[in-house]
Amino acid sequence: MRLDPFSGPYSRDPATTWRRINATATSISYDDHLAMWLIAGHDNVRTVLADTTRFSNAATMLPITALTADAGDILAGLDAPAVAVAADRPQHLRTRAILRALMPTTVARAEQQWGPLVAARTDDLITGMTTNEPTDLMHFAVQLPLLVIHDVLGLPVAAAEQVRAWTDDFADLVWGNPTAEAQIAQAYSSVALWRFCADIVSRRADRGHDGPGLIGELLRYRNNDDSNLTIAEVAALALNIVGAGWITTTGALGNALAHALAEPVRWARLADDEHYLNLHVEETLRHSPAIDGWLRLTITDVTLDGVTIPAGSRCLVLIGAANHDPAVYTEPEVFDPRRGRGGQHLAFGAGPHYCIGAALARLELTTALRALARRLPSLALAAGFQQQFKTSAALRQLTSLPVEQRPAGRCPVAHGTSAGPRS
Repeated sequence: MRLDPFSGPYSRDPATTWRRINATATSISYDDHLAMWLIAGHDNVRTVLADTTRFSNAATMLPITALTADAGDILAGLDAPAVAVAADRPQHLRTRAILRALMPTTVARAEQQWGPLVAARTDDLITGMTTNEPTDLMHFAVQLPLLVIHDVLGLPVAAAEQVRAWTDDFADLVWGNPTAEAQIAQAYSSVALWRFCADIVSRRADRGHDGPGLIGELLRYRNNDDSNLTIAEVAALALNIVGAGWITTTGALGNALAHALAEPVRWARLADDEHYLNLHVEETLRHSPAIDGWLRLTITDVTLDGVTIPAGSRCLVLIGAANHDPAVYTEPEVFDPRRGRGGQHLAFGAGPHYCIGAALARLELTTALRALARRLPSLALAAGFQQQFKTSAALRQLTSLPVEQRPAGRCPVAHGTSAGPRS
């Protein structure tokens, strides 16, 4: 089993690679080029993601591409404590419990707490769009989650574009294949993002002003007591949430829009059919997960599916391939919102590290798709559109999503199109 996540073909059509991987005789093998174990197969991937006793999260944010010494020295300044994404028990269990107490974990609760905020941001962005000529919908797909996560955390919206640039650099440093020169700039950006979060939290704590959003709630929970949370832990939680909370939702929203616009009948249904809307979101998460790979580190020798992985091994867990496992899904390459077992996808992970922001992401996806389909019913993919994703071993985000108005009189009926995403 071989994977080249930085190749042109994978960036254009990862599903073809997943199909090849799923057709191999073994679902677990060592990749000499990446210097890590590849784990495919729906059951295997679910097992690894949920197993915190044999698989550590310590490697989750360690760059896939080896850092130069200079970049490594700079990145050492990102000295945030492990609290969530890269934490193991008992630290993870402690901070996870705090977040669960403060963040809605069901769509209904997320709607109650954040629904008006998400709806207002969505409305403002649609109002500001130019729809008389081709528009890149990825701008909308970036801006909505980016602004919402600032609102949710209580970060200054004026800093959103800078945060976006820092986060993009950090994601490319960890999951991309940057040159030595690019690593230097990206390492500085990563440290700057951490210092930004740490400075905001420290200033609020020093002034005795908790402030708005989740940062304020975390500081109130802390109650000036380090045994509850330290200042550094509050800042690290903010870093984790802003770092992961918009970029993954951007990928999912872009993919959901591409699938919807590929067939006018889908676009029409999103406007008023709530049942179909939810099915469309879940099938997007299965078919085109925004995170299609994740890292784990074996704590001990692990035998999985008849293969023994030595202790201390880095493992790339292939979520995209798992979501296309033909043993679980019939014709997995077909985008079919009405398929069975769609809810068994692993787009948000599994087990103790299941994405804490899943409810918020689903709220943003359904709100955005509904509003866009209602207010722009004639929207369609621009002629000649071909999907292209940012180069990454884990994050699947379209580089652009050009759209235009359908000509008057063109009926919203199902039809095939070579311009749409593969499905």
